Amino acid sequence: MKNILIVDHDPIILQAFVGLLKSQGGFLNVLSARNGKAALEIIAQEPIHIVITGLYMPEIDGFELVAILAKQYPDIRVIIMTNNSSPMLRAKIKQMPTAVHFDQTLDISLLTKRIFTELHIDYGGQVRGLSLASFLQMVKLEERSCTLQISAKGKTGCLSIVNGELVAAEVGPLRGESAALQILAWENVLIDIDYSFNEDQREIDKPLMALLFESGRLSDEKRSGRTNLRKYDRFECLVAVDYNISDWTYQCFLRDISLGGAYIETEQPIKVGQEIILTLTSPELERRCAIIGQVVRRDKKGIGVEFEGVSSRQKEVIQVLAKGSFKSSLDQSLSLSDRS
Repeated sequence: MKNILIVDHDPIILQAFVGLLKSQGGFLNVLSARNGKAALEIIAQEPIHIVITGLYMPEIDGFELVAILAKQYPDIRVIIMTNNSSPMLRAKIKQMPTAVHFDQTLDISLLTKRIFTELHIDYGGQVRGLSLASFLQMVKLEERSCTLQISAKGKTGCLSIVNGELVAAEVGPLRGESAALQILAWENVLIDIDYSFNEDQREIDKPLMALLFESGRLSDEKRSGRTNLRKYDRFECLVAVDYNISDWTYQCFLRDISLGGAYIETEQPIKVGQEIILTLTSPELERRCAIIGQVVRRDKKGIGVEFEGVSSRQKEVIQVLAKGSFKSSLDQSLSLSDRS
């Protein structure tokens, strides 16, 4: 992932840009700073690839920040955002070799394309809702070469593909076949595609189909081993929900749910042990219910919540949220739960 630093003294603009860029692709790790001084402190600690800044800021303005970065960090590209700037101001920015000018009124997608171009990323978009195995088989069929960043519930890994075959993989400290088998076992993944592939040294010799079969076998063994440990089955889903913490309401995405808890995607700084009230809505049942829970796990993408108790009415809403391919299994789980 590439580190992007956004600098702006206006907290609303800052939060908006951070959120918009985060939504544009998983290859970007977006950081923020309220002024130039704070930006320089972050740059001294983190490897920053691109800085996005306005011109008018307290202490250190945009021009001064560009000058400091050009002298101390010449490899950092700076994008200066202005609003209806004059021709003289544009000309001054063009004289800075490390700076690029953008109007704030431009579409965010154009800014994102420029960022990817500066980072030498041929971004092919995101894929969600398709299993990783199915996607890799399509890549193999077309004999494409690319780098894939795979994300799933706070975990991130990379797969390198040459002419449709998996040649390298990395997740945490693992590399090669062991890393590939771990990534291939992930469910409900988000796939970011980079077609500007730099061929890595081959770390994997097994054919892709052999790896997929091996990963499936390991997943089945792991799933059967978990069955007896879990009180309730977990069901994957993607549902927009609200939650309340200390009288504040936040929006998030439900990624899986069971009668005992849920995992939700959120970037709010929620701590383990906090109480949370999750609001579930079922248009089909024309019903909304609030479930009290406690945060029991936290990762980069979201939180795991354990419910304090589920009523029969709440069970019906959960059943609708997890319906479809998971409905029959859920019915069985609900039936067993009602008997116990």
